[in-house]
Amino acid sequence: ETGASADSQSVLYQPGIYSASLVLGEKNLEVSVSVDEEHINSVRFVNLDESVAAMYPLMESSMANLAEQILTNQSTEGLTMPDDARYTSLAILDAVNRALAKAVKSD
Repeated sequence: ETGASADSQSVLYQPGIYSASLVLGEKNLEVSVSVDEEHINSVRFVNLDESVAAMYPLMESSMANLAEQILTNQSTEGLTMPDDARYTSLAILDAVNRALAKAVKSD
């Protein structure tokens, strides 16, 4: 692997699980982000029910795609999104960023 490794002294996040809601029509979805001091450990939906999954068929695949990239890059910057799911992906990403903002360690 190449690239600079993160300074082991850097504390980026307050460890915990943070969430933000994503409003879809009349439904509210919770996006959950789990972090430790230096890493984003998981990004997922908390309560994706079958009716929402059926109404928004790209929701689960979009989340899986974004989560994989976020965990690999440890960032929400520069992600690639499929054209057919761009709007869905941007909505999810907005919720992920709002959840992460709550986790950022402030001095």
